[in-house]
Amino acid sequence: MDAALDRLLAAHDGVVLRWQLLDVVTEGTARGLVRRGVLVVLRHGVYGDGRLLAQTDPTTLALVQVRAESLVRRRDEVATGLTAAAAHGLPFLGRLPVQPRLSLPREVGERPREDRPRSWLPDEEVTSVDGLPVSTIARTVVDVARTRPFAFAVVTADAALARGATRDELAVVLERCRRWPGSRSARRVVEFADALSESALESLGRARFEEAGLPRPELRVELSDADRLVRVDHRWARSRTVAEADGLLKYDSPDVLRKEKLREDWLRDRGEQVVRYVWDEALRRPDVIVDRLRRAFLRSTWRAA
Repeated sequence: MDAALDRLLAAHDGVVLRWQLLDVVTEGTARGLVRRGVLVVLRHGVYGDGRLLAQTDPTTLALVQVRAESLVRRRDEVATGLTAAAAHGLPFLGRLPVQPRLSLPREVGERPREDRPRSWLPDEEVTSVDGLPVSTIARTVVDVARTRPFAFAVVTADAALARGATRDELAVVLERCRRWPGSRSARRVVEFADALSESALESLGRARFEEAGLPRPELRVELSDADRLVRVDHRWARSRTVAEADGLLKYDSPDVLRKEKLREDWLRDRGEQVVRYVWDEALRRPDVIVDRLRRAFLRSTWRAA
């Protein structure tokens, strides 16, 4: 890449206007850079650094999107919803919107105007990520919970609590949104969310258990004897059953796989039913996990009898 172009992109966080680009390269060169993927047309007259956009990191992609929009729309608009979740580095399920979700800010006490969307943000619900205006984590959680399916929204809400968001902060935002579409769904998500979930898969799994009407498990339970201590993702003490979110990536060597097998044997030897589930099941076939768990509960009952 031309050194002058490289400096230009670096100075503008990877997003430049057409006139800025044509200050350092010719129009024909610009078209060639787009054809080769060195530059990407983000909006009419707005170009992005193809190296950044080639990354799969959703935080980087969201921030690039917001920067592009800020150059062609109102500069005081604020990233919200899934765009804000990605900007904050919170996990979410689903694809980022092609155009970032933006809302208009509103000063506290200002009467909302009819030409503004209902999803206005008061000043205290706006923060900054890399110099860009983004809804706060609490507001982001509530917006995601209002607009996304329950199980998907729980993934984001659990992670926000684990990162230090408080239920009091979420309650304040919920109160402001109490008459907005999806506010009842958001309240359900917030009441169910738990900081003890340590991964997006664990959060999705326990949300699926809830949707199926299963009893709520304890989270991050430690089981031990004189020689070993084992922590499990989910446990139903009454049914002597544990469920493990199996991300598969952790089994990166035969030794790790052997230790996990010994760990599971130890759980079964002490009378625990063990159920594992993977991403594909939690996302697309939750009924398979639920059936597996119900059979485990029955086996536990038979053994107790």
